[in-house]
Amino acid sequence: MKIMQNAAAAAVLVAMVALTGCGVTNDHDKVIKDVVSNRQFLYQAPGDGNATLQIVRANGYFGGGCSSQVMVDDKFAAQLETGEQATLYVPSGAHTVSLRNSGACHTVSSDAHVDTNLAAGESTVVQVNKWGSSLSLAKR
Repeated sequence: MKIMQNAAAAAVLVAMVALTGCGVTNDHDKVIKDVVSNRQFLYQAPGDGNATLQIVRANGYFGGGCSSQVMVDDKFAAQLETGEQATLYVPSGAHTVSLRNSGACHTVSSDAHVDTNLAAGESTVVQVNKWGSSLSLAKR
């Protein structure tokens, strides 16, 4: 009988510890941060005649184990985690932005690329979903 009481008390304790923090709120799903400098590889500084390409990966707990490798014209430009953005200063003209994933999920959908044509001084936003599996141009 004593063993069953101890087992029940232990189960209640484990459940309480597991649920600790479930009622805590934070800004995890609201805040988008700039990618850290050691994960942005290309197009870091603005130049004459450049256009601005902002890549924003949606926030969320799902997809947190997946890193999105952002490719611009088949060149590895940045690596984004959930809730991060990178501002790329690209030469004006036509560009293809695509994704490759690393980490827990390696699959990317077949539509994981967008084409854009930017004039000097123009800017556009490309959105990556929270899983890092698809891209879309933001509505203007």
